[in-house]
Amino acid sequence: MNLKEIGYFSKTHGLKGHLQLQLKSDFDIENCQALFIEINGSQSPCFIEEFRESKNSFVVLLEEINSIENAAKLVGKTVSVDEKLLFADEGNLLLGFKVIDKMKGELGLITEIIDNGINPLIQIKHKDKDLLLPLNEDFIEKLDEKAKILYYQAPEGLIDMYLNP
Repeated sequence: MNLKEIGYFSKTHGLKGHLQLQLKSDFDIENCQALFIEINGSQSPCFIEEFRESKNSFVVLLEEINSIENAAKLVGKTVSVDEKLLFADEGNLLLGFKVIDKMKGELGLITEIIDNGINPLIQIKHKDKDLLLPLNEDFIEKLDEKAKILYYQAPEGLIDMYLNP
């Protein structure tokens, strides 16, 4: 089994041993029976008793974690699952695409997709600078998957903010 990190426990939740799980990657919770928590350098399986969505995270109750004191020991620990449970991240399909802005022309290649949950960003290497642009369909004019080109229309002044600080 290959494990992939999906997030970390950010804090306890309530008094009965619940933990808040901040996700970096989406996964199939319906078919997930255990989360693997890094403890003393190795991955320990912890079986899920309860899992529910909260405001900006998920609340998890693990078997045998039945107090706030036990839960507190897991705060800050990374959480992994079997990689077979990860959902395909469509945003990563854009890695390596050339970005051409309507006003500024060719900007460079997409080097990273930053998904902060609210407003995903594309990072573009432009000469010696990193540009961060919103990955928002309002700004995408056209996507040519065959040629690996993203045609973009950045809001006025956004690119200049990076190029002329």
